[in-house]
Amino acid sequence: MAHRKVYLAVGRTGTRIYRFDPIDGDTRVVEDVRPYEAGYTAMGAQYRGDDKEPLLLAVSRDKLITIDVAAGTLKEQVIDGLPDGPWFDGDMDPDGKTLFAVSNPGTPSYAIDVAAGKAVPRNAPGGGRWDDFAYHPKNGRLYSVEGDNGDLLLVDPGRQPMKTVLKQGVFPPAQASAAAGSRKAYSATFFDQDGNFYAVDSAGNVNHLDVTTATIPDHSQRIGRGRVPVGNLEIMNGAGRITPLPVPPSYDEITVTKKFNRTWENSEPRGRVYSFDLTLTAIGKDSGTAEDVRKFRISFDLPTVKGAKAEASGVEVIAQDGKAYLDSVGDQFLAAGTSRPITVLITVPGDPARLPQEYPLDGLRATRLPSH
Repeated sequence: MAHRKVYLAVGRTGTRIYRFDPIDGDTRVVEDVRPYEAGYTAMGAQYRGDDKEPLLLAVSRDKLITIDVAAGTLKEQVIDGLPDGPWFDGDMDPDGKTLFAVSNPGTPSYAIDVAAGKAVPRNAPGGGRWDDFAYHPKNGRLYSVEGDNGDLLLVDPGRQPMKTVLKQGVFPPAQASAAAGSRKAYSATFFDQDGNFYAVDSAGNVNHLDVTTATIPDHSQRIGRGRVPVGNLEIMNGAGRITPLPVPPSYDEITVTKKFNRTWENSEPRGRVYSFDLTLTAIGKDSGTAEDVRKFRISFDLPTVKGAKAEASGVEVIAQDGKAYLDSVGDQFLAAGTSRPITVLITVPGDPARLPQEYPLDGLRATRLPSH
């Protein structure tokens, strides 16, 4: 099971959940889930079906924290046999029944039966500054990254200690956030269903590694020119798995504005069509720097109902799990500082009388794509 977004636990205390899209860098706090003041980590995702958000499960001292991002609830439960922590790595096992959590190098790890509320000790992890791991969707093995030197690690629960170095220096050394006490660690890791591995450090730098075959590249690829936008907060952990897309990730955000044109009723499917002019400007959104753009991506939220679609000329459109991605076709040169409009039609099925007169176009963003 997988979705278009994964989940980040952000903040050493007052921890919040953020949804994160590794393809375009879209990052949004889940406002309905309250902050947890004591903080939590070692988080995993328990999927409940294709059209449902997963349950997130994490640990804080001797408690299991259950976060329902759909319902906006957060509950805590003392776990029989679970020590007082501290906790670092965590993930749900492939069958979604056990949260596997790791503490200090020489102390036992613990397998938590989330239904029974009981924890069983396992082997010790071994030394290093590795703060999250994730199960590979094809081979079922646990992978992690050493923050100090970027080694790719294999974590075998049957070994004592569990950690072995699979390949040295694959990732750049991790960076800490500006938060007090932040660790230089890769604190959030996850896969897509094909076996592409993503690792996010405490400061929000995102790296990608192709682990879809037995041959592991010598070096990961850092995505984008910026970091996951969570301010000076520390990224503590991550959970989830994404559905793969045949497009490269890009976080180099450029300026885009929208102008609503008009709407009309549609018969097949029954609903409404909304027309927008989206104007791209070859200026970095955050930096304000004017720079040429040759290829771009526009993305925004799209309803998950059957028949919803986006259309525009000169772009390739992919719609998946509530998002639309519009990638430019070929070289569409836009000189530094200049602008161009793109007319986009969005079809939303439903009762035309109940649909809004203007589609909100939430999550609208544009990124510069590599031109080589």
